[in-house]
Amino acid sequence: MKRFFRPLALLLLAGALFSCEKDRLLSIEDEGPVVNPLANFEVTKDPDDGFSYSFKNLSSNYERLEWRFGDDTLSTLASPNHVYLTTGKFQVDLKAFSSTGAATRKLVDINIVADSVGKVTVVKTGVLNQVKFGITVKAKIKTITWTFSDVTPNVQSSSMEPVRTYNAGSFNSFSVRVVTENGSVINLSKFVTPEGIAANITQNYTSFTPSTNNSNTNENAAKLVDNNLETKIFLGGPPLPLTFKFQYASAQTVKIYAIGSANDSETRDPKIWTMEGSNDDNIWTVLDSRTQTSTFYAQAGNQFKKLFYFTIAEPKPFVFYRWRITSMSGSSNFQASEIRLFR
Repeated sequence: MKRFFRPLALLLLAGALFSCEKDRLLSIEDEGPVVNPLANFEVTKDPDDGFSYSFKNLSSNYERLEWRFGDDTLSTLASPNHVYLTTGKFQVDLKAFSSTGAATRKLVDINIVADSVGKVTVVKTGVLNQVKFGITVKAKIKTITWTFSDVTPNVQSSSMEPVRTYNAGSFNSFSVRVVTENGSVINLSKFVTPEGIAANITQNYTSFTPSTNNSNTNENAAKLVDNNLETKIFLGGPPLPLTFKFQYASAQTVKIYAIGSANDSETRDPKIWTMEGSNDDNIWTVLDSRTQTSTFYAQAGNQFKKLFYFTIAEPKPFVFYRWRITSMSGSSNFQASEIRLFR
């Protein structure tokens, strides 16, 4: 009996395996071809609201969509509209999924710059050293708060057109915060004199020359003057002194300058530097000299990517300006996000 049942059991087992294999093969054949979707869309900015965008879906061969707008929000609509609540750089990510589970995506960057959404104006009133503030915003304003820092404690105003009187020849900071009817927020910080807004002339140069540079275009000297705190220049062990030189078509009187900290590694912050001016690119006059006793990161309360402003005590007109760095804050490497010059 044992000799009889052993071949029979083997035969039944082989039959079962063949049956399973057949079912598996049939299952694969039944799935059919893979459907590959195409993710595609167009972006349109609302001409009346600098925070509002519409997205026209141009995708094909898809069953469902997922939109992510770069601010922790998600939509599954075919062609959604979206309102951003802050300024900044956002990456829109559209994923298209087909009926067979295949997926593709398209990425588009949206950069909402505060100065492009809101524009501050300052005009003389006719009264000595007195100016009137105003603002135009590409959105409907719900609330506005001006903060004037020329006195202690700071003075605030909710007026659309506040008036201030300053000391002759003074250089004063102020900020304005606007909340739109959709809840979006704009924060602007500026400097003002009795003559009006202090102009940022950083990008008006005819040439900008670093003493050394980074071959990586993502972290080279151009990032120092791109008006963006999110980018930076990084230089590994640069020869000192390290200089960044501006040349202008005509003499400019720079009254204040700003240095922006980078996104990490506070020991790479500049520690000792001078700001210098020249009219012949040969004889240089020291306009301001600084020795940092703590890093930018520490000064900002343990925060990166902040602007620090420095006043030139006796401003004079020069064609050339030069930031000359002679020491870093512990590292041999250097980095910064911005340098800005104001007249």
